[in-house]
Amino acid sequence: MTDILTIQDLIFGYRHTPVYENATLTLDHPGIYGLVGPNGSGKTTLLNLITGLQHPQHGTITIAGQPNRDAVVFEHVAYVQDSRVLYPSMTGLDHLRFVAHQRRRPAADIDRFIQNLQLTTFVHRAVRTYSLGQKQRLLIALGLLDNTPILLLDEPLNGLDPDSTMAVRSILTALSKTQRTVIVSSHNLDELTKVTTEIIFVVDHQLQLEHLTKDVEARYTALYHQQTTITLPDEEAPS
Repeated sequence: MTDILTIQDLIFGYRHTPVYENATLTLDHPGIYGLVGPNGSGKTTLLNLITGLQHPQHGTITIAGQPNRDAVVFEHVAYVQDSRVLYPSMTGLDHLRFVAHQRRRPAADIDRFIQNLQLTTFVHRAVRTYSLGQKQRLLIALGLLDNTPILLLDEPLNGLDPDSTMAVRSILTALSKTQRTVIVSSHNLDELTKVTTEIIFVVDHQLQLEHLTKDVEARYTALYHQQTTITLPDEEAPS
């Protein structure tokens, strides 16, 4: 059986700051995977490398057995980044219709995600009027509407109120019962443990996949206590 995602001997850094040094990771079954590490450890960089937005200095990344070139990424991966990818003058519905058209999804799917992610009260307004939480919910809806085998979510819980957080958690729980592979980067360890026990730790410039059934926070402390982290240009410090 072909692995879903394989990262082999990955080397990447910024000038004299190493991020990954011969890092290796294999995901061989669908499910929800948490991506965890201190701020500045390279989580967003990893997602950018998987999708080809950044390129390894050495090593390979394959998706469903194929190199992660543009056509392969477009076919297999949806990447939910931050709100800078949204068009301020377009409405949320405009964004959803565009993705649905590109992916040939029915209008009923748009309506379903509008309801599930509680977009009804603002989806007809221009994105420039949205709060951070509203933008996050729209981004998640766009990623889910893409319906690719692999979904990458970069800090999807940022800016969400408790009701929206619960809605996203319910959707992730439902996705865990499908054949999709979802990688969720998050600082919210408590929420991650409610949707997955599979955690990818970014530690010592390596990728470490662990199946955890106990306290993730305790494991986090054990891995990162007394470590000095680096600060990367694509990951801002938490507010």
